[in-house]
Amino acid sequence: MGKVLSAFSNGFAGAIARSIDDVVISLGSKADDVLPFGAAVALSDDKTGVVPFDPATHTGADFLGISVRNPSKTPDTYGASVGSYAPNDPVDVLVRGHIVIKLSGTAALGAQVGIRKDQGTFVPFSDADTQVALPNVRVSGVPDSSRMTEVVLTNRNLL
Repeated sequence: MGKVLSAFSNGFAGAIARSIDDVVISLGSKADDVLPFGAAVALSDDKTGVVPFDPATHTGADFLGISVRNPSKTPDTYGASVGSYAPNDPVDVLVRGHIVIKLSGTAALGAQVGIRKDQGTFVPFSDADTQVALPNVRVSGVPDSSRMTEVVLTNRNLL
């Protein structure tokens, strides 16, 4: 007798969700610590690599993209919660296309995505005083039970 699957996972943070028009670039990590998969990144001050997006100092105009889960660093090898890029590693960054992120809160399809200034987490954008809006990031899929949500970067920033 067959079974009906009623819920599907969107995958892990940083997983590319569709690949028809994705643009991924590679830059070195200039972070002092590890850079997790599915994290917002900005260009480093010297413009030679990427650093984690800091909502306390960066603006939406500084947003470059989202770090991609590298296929060689699979959840089976590293675990879903520990996969990351080490300092000076080359970092794959999605600058246009669909990717999975962990999104706090509830958002309708097409809603703009922001980053909370106090926690640095992705949220549906609603308040410029407590969040930094990411102008080209929209919700493109419903969240799963782990809050993993598909988003789309509609156009390239900076590069």
